[in-house]
Amino acid sequence: MNEVMMYPGAYALIKVLAGVVEGEKVLILTDFQTESIAKTLADVTCSLGAEPITMSMPPRKGHGDALPDPVAAAMKEVDVVIAPTTYNIAHTNARHEAQAAGARVLVLPESHENILLSKGLQADFISLRPQVEQVANLLTKGDVVRVTTTQGTDLRLSIKGREGRALTGFANTKDISAVHCIESSIAPVEGSAEGVLVVDGSIPGVGLIDTPVVVEFKAGKAVSITGGKEADLFRKILIERNDEDGNIYYAGEFGIGMNPECELENSMLSDEGVFGTIHVALGTNAYIGGVIKAKGHYDMVVKDAIVEIDGVTILRNNELYL
Repeated sequence: MNEVMMYPGAYALIKVLAGVVEGEKVLILTDFQTESIAKTLADVTCSLGAEPITMSMPPRKGHGDALPDPVAAAMKEVDVVIAPTTYNIAHTNARHEAQAAGARVLVLPESHENILLSKGLQADFISLRPQVEQVANLLTKGDVVRVTTTQGTDLRLSIKGREGRALTGFANTKDISAVHCIESSIAPVEGSAEGVLVVDGSIPGVGLIDTPVVVEFKAGKAVSITGGKEADLFRKILIERNDEDGNIYYAGEFGIGMNPECELENSMLSDEGVFGTIHVALGTNAYIGGVIKAKGHYDMVVKDAIVEIDGVTILRNNELYL
């Protein structure tokens, strides 16, 4: 019965977002904790006349960890890669090289057995696409982003010379596609983040936030992380993922959630896409327009944000002003 309920979500993912057509080879990449949904995805793939290939690997140790060589090789030999995994494979060489070889890639980080039932998959992806692209274009044209909230966030980032990204959910060979995590985002200029981010949504590996996590930025890096038990856990995660250059602490991404169907549910796919939220990521951005290579990428989601680009408000009270 559960498989029947998951079928509409699987169809939206395979047919609409991945654009799978007859005769294509589709790699369904899972790990030992997420492989239960592989059969549903494979069944839908077969129904479209395409050939599914399923692979399962041990879960990585964290977001952005390198994939096994046989997996990376297989990703370059298919038309489509669909990756419902525990940890995000988006910020890996394997994903980047697969797309360079011509594969369309969809990632589903923090997947679970009910991921195909997520409300975000009910979005009208085609209708949302122009708005996502419009906001990305504003980011491309902008010089400075300022984010504020009533909780105390006041953060500025330079985006001058960087290209905005329209993550519409549709698989492609150029950029990350994270299914219903629809967003407009950009890699800020390294060293430019200044101010305070009060995180009250979620953080990967930490979960939904009860006690706000206060992150202070100076010269582009997080220099202080305070709050309650969530802040303690996040500091521990970052220490474990740090390197000698402290790259994990750089502000690597700024994004605006654009999916009105998404809800905060302790899943990167849904949380980052929630309309009216923003996220600022720490760590790697080398694959999204920046130069930072760290041992991870951690998106901090903030609710009810006010966003200004060069002094012009484009988001306030969960409404866009375009």
